[in-house]
Amino acid sequence: MLERFGLTERQDQLYTALIHEPQLTLDELATRVGSTRAHAQRDLQRIIEAGLVTAVQDGGPFSIADPEAAIGVLVRREQESLARVRVEAAQLAQTLRTARQVRNLSSFVEVITGADAIEEHWRQAQRDARHRVRMTDRPPYYSGNKPENLSTQDQRMAEGIDYQVLYDQAILEYPEHLQRAFRSIEGGEDARVMANVPIKLAMVDASEALVVLLNSSDNQEPAVIIVHPSALLDSLSAFFDLLWERGLALRRDQPLEDAVSRHRELLSMLAAGLKDEAIAIELDVAVRTVRRRIGELYELLGVKTRFQAGAAAMKRGWL
Repeated sequence: MLERFGLTERQDQLYTALIHEPQLTLDELATRVGSTRAHAQRDLQRIIEAGLVTAVQDGGPFSIADPEAAIGVLVRREQESLARVRVEAAQLAQTLRTARQVRNLSSFVEVITGADAIEEHWRQAQRDARHRVRMTDRPPYYSGNKPENLSTQDQRMAEGIDYQVLYDQAILEYPEHLQRAFRSIEGGEDARVMANVPIKLAMVDASEALVVLLNSSDNQEPAVIIVHPSALLDSLSAFFDLLWERGLALRRDQPLEDAVSRHRELLSMLAAGLKDEAIAIELDVAVRTVRRRIGELYELLGVKTRFQAGAAAMKRGWL
């Protein structure tokens, strides 16, 4: 039993003998286990160091610690040691993954060009999704990016896959893509909007990300970087989450223009220093309604004061 804690089989036998006959002296103990006095003394010293036995006087008798408590201490030490080994193993594994990626960049990044190839890869990526798809939507739109190409998303949302889409406010200038957004929101898409979305990105679970490379020409065919599990994928995921927190939530029954302008109007009044009662008069609503809207705005922006709301709105480009 004690061998797993670094003790020998003979030391285990000596300890067991003491458990059965606690009154034994060192000479008697050596006789019981068939050992010499010198060997028994060395083995006993190891058992004492393990905290299982306490020497009362040289040669015995000996005081034996409660086995359950004493061995419990050894078990906890072993568990702590194993936990440290697991941490070190995880660090070694990460080091190995990093080294492999440095030697072979193609193991976690690839490039796809051509509208047909990109569309097919994107459809398959959505079919492979198990939990959620996260995307940003911003101009420019390449020639193959048609609003009618939504059948895969519609099907996956019907099957219970979550879609989070962060729209750039510039979508308001593209009627057909704005209609596409309305249709997706009606179908269950969780949508937000913000000014100046900086990246055209799509992520499928934690398995891959697609980063679209496209210049300002609507007719330019894109290239897409596919990012597989890696530190880069983790960074893109965290970046999307940061952008998502800055976005303005959209309701399915509320046009994008109304959602943005309603909050912008309220923010402007707050920035001008108007009190709740004055805002209520301007908006022709009850003071209670104004306070509810302000609370919703604070929650959306993650702030607690009017000053913080103004600063956060400026940062997001809402003012």
